[in-house]
Amino acid sequence: MSTSRIISKVVLFSLVLALSLTVSWAGTLEGSTSVARTLTDTALGQVMIFNGDFFNLGVTVSTFNFFDSNGSGTRWVTPILFEETSTGVFTVRGIGTSDSFSTNGLQTFAFGFQNGIVTTTSGVFTFGFIEAQVNSAGTQTISSTGGVDLNNPFDGGTDVTGDGGSTNDWVFTPTPGSGGVNVAVGQTFNIPGQGAGVFPLNTSTKGGFNQDRTYSANLNTISAGVPEPGTLGLFTSGAGLLLAGLIRFRRRRS
Repeated sequence: MSTSRIISKVVLFSLVLALSLTVSWAGTLEGSTSVARTLTDTALGQVMIFNGDFFNLGVTVSTFNFFDSNGSGTRWVTPILFEETSTGVFTVRGIGTSDSFSTNGLQTFAFGFQNGIVTTTSGVFTFGFIEAQVNSAGTQTISSTGGVDLNNPFDGGTDVTGDGGSTNDWVFTPTPGSGGVNVAVGQTFNIPGQGAGVFPLNTSTKGGFNQDRTYSANLNTISAGVPEPGTLGLFTSGAGLLLAGLIRFRRRRS
């Protein structure tokens, strides 16, 4: 086989491989910075929902990051994927894996999966967490005190992404007591006066500890699609090295 035919086949193979390969890369990060904040919520088994921005369509949740500098003992958190199905109404779409921790500082856990979905199907998905261990039915099996730092009222400025139009606004279930809040897939939470849901969220206009807050938590996603330019560059470089080797081999044989 001639060198030119070998070169054309290698180039064609490399291009087909590079263009057909589906890879995952960083998608959107939503939430607030996972840094130390002033307070810790001492209520048991409550739900917090990020209300400052949305994930992109078609991204898959990956890692849940949060910061706790004020808690003590063993704390439980479970990340939850929500969709704002109507204004002020947040519906549970996915239940992550419950994780416990007992040290202070930055915590990072895989979102995991217990029930529902982990990929966004619209442009109005957000996330939150419940301060409890829950099963796949969304029922609390162990409730704990707050394990994520917060500021009250919520911080000004943009969320962790720095995107214009985003905020650090979080809403939450204000009722104390463990075990009462359920996060089953399809369960609804509503901002009072903005929609109907099973579990009412805080009424920020009441002021005090009913005001919207900022929690030190965010959620990473990954997005699948065409390889990034850097990935394509690696294929191109590899193909070039392969071609050079083939040409040298052919010259030595001739």
